[in-house]
Amino acid sequence: MKASIGVGLIGTGYMGKCHALARNSVKPVFGSGPQPRLVHLAEVNAAIAQTKADEFGFAKATGDWRELIADPEVDVVSVTTPNAFHAEMAIAALEAGKHVWCEKPMAVALADAERMAAVAKASGKVAVLGYNYIQNPLVRHIGALLEQGAIGSVNHVRLEMDEDFMADPEALFYWKSEASSGYGALDDFGVHPLSLLHVLFGSVARVFAHLAKPYPTRPTKEGTARAVETFDIASVLFEMGRRDQWRHGAQPLGPGPQGAHCAADFRVQGLDCL
Repeated sequence: MKASIGVGLIGTGYMGKCHALARNSVKPVFGSGPQPRLVHLAEVNAAIAQTKADEFGFAKATGDWRELIADPEVDVVSVTTPNAFHAEMAIAALEAGKHVWCEKPMAVALADAERMAAVAKASGKVAVLGYNYIQNPLVRHIGALLEQGAIGSVNHVRLEMDEDFMADPEALFYWKSEASSGYGALDDFGVHPLSLLHVLFGSVARVFAHLAKPYPTRPTKEGTARAVETFDIASVLFEMGRRDQWRHGAQPLGPGPQGAHCAADFRVQGLDCL
């Protein structure tokens, strides 16, 4: 067993900082085992990279993410960049022989996700997506209860998620409102309830979805208005293909009420609970 694991971090926004803090917490939380070494950090330019490397505790900094991937001291790469860059960076890291932790969503297009999956399988390396909810002990306990048949055959699931980071109509336009980032609420954070449904209930057989834009435009820092290209609200109805053709409703909602930073409502109904 290796005594340590060299970590490379691409991107230092909200999730990049979370990854750095988490790596630094491995030893005090888990104790023994290989310890992460914060080896290399990449950002959009060398100056920002060095500032963030000093802040987070990384030994090296670069303005070119390809230099990080080529670094022989890096064993695992965390990709925490805007969504549009996930596929290119993750694929390059896997092809360079690195393990990869890629933040969600996996990619902004199905073809990119399929390429990522194929390269990950061929590489023989560990490739992980940032679906942190499914690792919660509570979710694992729910899964165990379902396996035991504690509520009988499941016939309905409702999952709702609200976040308020885009609730303010005067919030400035930024990359999450660009079409290049994906579809909006459904894939940007709706992937969390989707991951829960997949882990607990299996694959989707049929789907019906409605997407909406509560704010069709957002102000820019130049003082103009720009059309929003993504959908901040998604309501989805699934029919799952596993076991008893269970039906599940998932309703991820982008702009929840201000002050409700992150709210989730998860309900499972079984025939023995009626």
